[in-house]
Formats: sequence, structure tokens, C-alpha cells
Amino acid sequence: MGFVLSAFADEIDADLTVQLAQLKEQGIGLIDLRTAFGKNVMLLSDTEVLEAKSQVEAAGLGFNCVASPINKVTVAEGSAQDELAKLMRASQIASLVGIDRIRIFTPEGDDWAEIEAWMAPQVALAEELGVVLLHENDGRYYGSIPANAQRLFERFHSEHFRAAFDFANSVQHGYFAMKDWFPWLLPYLETIHIKDAREDGKVVPAGEGVGQVRETLTWLVSEGWEGVLSIEPHLQFAGDRGGFSGTESFGIASTAIKGILEEL
Repeated sequence: MGFVLSAFADEIDADLTVQLAQLKEQGIGLIDLRTAFGKNVMLLSDTEVLEAKSQVEAAGLGFNCVASPINKVTVAEGSAQDELAKLMRASQIASLVGIDRIRIFTPEGDDWAEIEAWMAPQVALAEELGVVLLHENDGRYYGSIPANAQRLFERFHSEHFRAAFDFANSVQHGYFAMKDWFPWLLPYLETIHIKDAREDGKVVPAGEGVGQVRETLTWLVSEGWEGVLSIEPHLQFAGDRGGFSGTESFGIASTAIKGILEEL
């Protein structure tokens, strides 16, 4: 299997040193950089980004993506230009840590023409900068609905606009991986966020909910898909800008997905 494990390490502890120690112990080699030193990644100075890079590399680990909150706004109240400026900054951060992948969303809104006009400059900028946008199906945002996401990828798909699929986010909106997302998502799929959810929406470790984690990964193996599985447990807290699990719960989440992979 060509699966590589990464993690939203800020779910472990606020202290980067603690995060890195647990990732090393559990054999997880990559980090989705969402917060560090108590700040969202978008608020980090160049000096702070380089310090995080130094610590990560000293621990023998690397980075998967800049896990930005870009486009977590409404079309009505947000600014497309502001989000475009954030993308420029995210690309600078990515360059500083030596990667080219940036997690993004689509804004909240229902009008396709508005969404298309909003996203087109971002995709064009990504192509210009040589970065890869990883679109996540999160929350109340346009791309969390399978039909909307399919339209989005059919319009913008390229090596610079790819999918980051999240099982729990899908369940919380009444959709299921193998029923509503696959196989149509497969050509666009770049990475998967590992968290599961029960029918009532409560987030649980992989395989303990109805998100079809085991079934989907089994199918992906049969299709020869390879990519990064990013552990994002959200077992203690889930908010609009991130989540938290703690060292013990993160360990449980890590063990759960490893167990599924061993079965496969």
C-alpha cells in the first residue's frame, strides 16, 4: 500500500516539542501545519515558521501541507481579494518549509457563478506560484456538498487543484463516502483526513463511526490509489479553525487507523 501517515500535530499538545515526541513514538513522519507557538499558521512570522521547520527537521520529520483556513468566510461578508492575499502568504510559508501543498476550502454560499468567480483567481495564482491547493469538504462551505464539490473539480481540476477528503465532515452533513463521493472523486483525490463520526455527528476514532473509513480505504487499495492519510481526530474539541484531542486521545486515534491499515 502506498499510504503515508501525517497528522495535525497541534491536536496533541500546544507544545511543538511534545507533538514531535509523540509523532516519532508512533512512527508518523509528516505534519499538517495548522498552528504553532499558539498561533494559526497564517499569523506566524517568517522567523517562527523557520523555527518550526528547524524543530521538525531536527526530529527527523517533515511537512505535508500548510493547513490554512483560506476561504472559511461567506461570499456575502468575506472578500475574495483578502483570501487571495492569504493564499499568497500561505505559499510563502509553504516555500519556507520546503513544500508546495496548501489546504483550502470554498466560501459559504449557494450561487455557483459567485463561487466560480471567487475561486478562479486562486487557482490561477496557484498555477503561477507552482503550489497545489488541497480542497477540503468541510463544514457549511460550498464544497462540503458532493454535487457542489463535483462541479468544482470538473471546472478547476488540474495538478494545482486537488481534493482533501474528510470522512467525518461528510457524515455530519448526511453524506457517505462510498455512496456519495466515490468513485467520482477518485481522479481528483490527493489526500485523506482521518476522522470518523457517528450518525449523531459525534467525532470518533476511525472505524468506530459510520463514515465508511475501512470500506473506502479497502476500495482505494483495490484501485491502486496512493497518498497521504492525515490524522485529524477532533476527539475533545472541534471548532471552525481547528480541533484538539490531547496526547491520550490522539494515541487512540492513531492506533485506530493503524489497526485498519494492518487489516488491509
